[in-house]
Amino acid sequence: MSEIDSSTMQHASQKARPSRDRLSGAITKADIARAICARTLGVSRKNATSLIDAIIEEIALALARDQSLRLHNFGSFSVRVKGERPGRNPRNGAAVTVNARRVMIFRASPKLKAAVANGFRA
Repeated sequence: MSEIDSSTMQHASQKARPSRDRLSGAITKADIARAICARTLGVSRKNATSLIDAIIEEIALALARDQSLRLHNFGSFSVRVKGERPGRNPRNGAAVTVNARRVMIFRASPKLKAAVANGFRA
């Protein structure tokens, strides 16, 4: 896993007011698009954003079709069906039935887990 350089996340000519995500330390899609532009010659920010959108759409489509998805050195996505079960309303303690639903599961790869644990240090 390559080291993430935070200097590529900020563009020098950017004068826009920081978003709520930027203040909380979250990286946005725009930040990722700027980083791709900084690392890859000939890729515009518009093309990078389109690429990110296409990747997210393909992941969502695969999961909607109940297909699992594995990204080497990143992790795997899958869909699990959770059955109907009894539950309780936390406000008044009344018994309720929690409907069956499909949920997405993400499992990080060992390499991603190690990178996070080590703070992406070399």
